[in-house]
Amino acid sequence: MLGFLVGAILFGLTYGSVYPAVSAIANLGNTYMPDLFNANAWLLIVLLALVSAYLFYILGKKGDPRAKSQTM
Repeated sequence: MLGFLVGAILFGLTYGSVYPAVSAIANLGNTYMPDLFNANAWLLIVLLALVSAYLFYILGKKGDPRAKSQTM
């Protein structure tokens, strides 16, 4: 509980000086991922689909962790 309180106080004290700097860097307006990376849109779609398929493959190979802990 003390950590939450200290974190909230630190956030409140540093918000006024940190937020404008972060906002200036992150304020890019309405942009799309292909524009950010200067790449073809279809290339990014294929790349993200391959990464997603690989992650699903890894998770499927690992199995369900809850199935092992529920022994009767």
